[in-house]
Amino acid sequence: MNAPWLVFDIGTGSAKAALIHNSRVLAAASAAYPTAHGAGGVVEQDAEQWWGAMRNCCRDLSPRQLAGIALTGQMQDVVLLDESGHSVRPVILYSDTRARAEIEQIHTLVSQAELTSLTGTQQNAGSLLAKLRWLWRHERQSILRAKHLLLGGADAIAARLCGSRASDSTTASTTGLWQLATGKLLDASTWHRLELGWALPLLPRVVPGGVQVGVLGAVAARELGLPAGTPVHLGPGDAGAATIGAGCGEVGPAYAYVGSSGWVGFSAQEIGAAAAGVMSLAHPRRGHFIQVVPMMTGAGNLSWLRDLFESEDYAKIIAQAVACQPGKLVFLPYLQGERAPFNDPLARGAFVGLAADTGRPQLYRAVLEGMIFAYRHTLSALSPQLPAQLTLIGGGARNDSLNQLFADILGLPVHLPPDAENAGLQGALRAAQVAQGTASSFAIAPAPQTRILQPQTQHNQHYAQQYQHYLAAYQALKPLFAQMGG
Repeated sequence: MNAPWLVFDIGTGSAKAALIHNSRVLAAASAAYPTAHGAGGVVEQDAEQWWGAMRNCCRDLSPRQLAGIALTGQMQDVVLLDESGHSVRPVILYSDTRARAEIEQIHTLVSQAELTSLTGTQQNAGSLLAKLRWLWRHERQSILRAKHLLLGGADAIAARLCGSRASDSTTASTTGLWQLATGKLLDASTWHRLELGWALPLLPRVVPGGVQVGVLGAVAARELGLPAGTPVHLGPGDAGAATIGAGCGEVGPAYAYVGSSGWVGFSAQEIGAAAAGVMSLAHPRRGHFIQVVPMMTGAGNLSWLRDLFESEDYAKIIAQAVACQPGKLVFLPYLQGERAPFNDPLARGAFVGLAADTGRPQLYRAVLEGMIFAYRHTLSALSPQLPAQLTLIGGGARNDSLNQLFADILGLPVHLPPDAENAGLQGALRAAQVAQGTASSFAIAPAPQTRILQPQTQHNQHYAQQYQHYLAAYQALKPLFAQMGG
């Protein structure tokens, strides 16, 4: 069938969709939805608004024929559905840190070392183990109403499209519910030791990312204006899809995702060092892994700046920032706490070094530099040596002035694929094609139009010193963050 694929990414700030044929994006659309933030680290979204965003995207794209639908999206969520497939409460997002007391309790039941060994990742307040325990203690009625637990945005949309109750292995491996080495959910005895045995009947079927999980049902087809019976493929969660779409789906090169949140990563044949903050995720290919070091807030720091200074847009903020000379002002970009390369849900943003002559452009520049220093910190956790080059993808990689600042501060050539913003969509599609048998490899060759920005070296010494100040600033403020309690 010579028809395009419709690919969706249910992201943190918006849903993105694209019609893709022969790796070329024919048309794209997006629709935003709000995030609710509350005291104590509450971060939630409404799955019904995810569905509304999908409807808006489909209305804008108006596809007539489709080869298939592929999905990806945010991971490490708590999505509770009733028997009819509707949410029983708002979705608890990956960045929600309310369950700080619960993770401490969990570590008294099964040691942190044993959990890390089982899951391949250090478990913290973002773990679904902690979130489920929180729900059992504080919202038991939600648990009693639920019939299904799903683990990410794409899972929830697949359920609505075709009645699937599945999650992909990449998403499952972010949650604390997955045994990374064996490629299975935690066994029943471990669930009971964690006093979470009640959750066993709710758990989803877990499939390799890209597998077809059903066909588009008649009701969803009418709502979206899509052809009923279209195959629905559940791609790997966003980090897995982005890894593949960045050209890093096979063992080797590294990349950075610059979105509301952010991470650096690559594909590997071994599990990474959890103690260094590395999250090892299941690759769609058994026996392979995706090593990532995630940060809570990436380009979300820019969104914060834009909202704080209401009249400014991203391009103006970046232009004013790079127009002023590098200074001594340091910004810590931990607006929602941090999860790697150190785990501190109580960490917060901070400016260090404000002076009487500090103006708005200096604040802007410090925020950009602090964000990029955070990426440098994550890269150092991924490997003792910085990579020879770094591919940038995500919506935050659209501005060349910011991309050049990445190259300068990291001291690395930065590769910019022509379709960097849609890397996750391309990766979800490639995973579906591998599962389908129409592609043999997860590797996506660099497009001929890929641009390379070389680092400018005149401020190397300054950035090196500022980076040390950045690291020291967090260590100095860490006790105060703890006293303030988030």
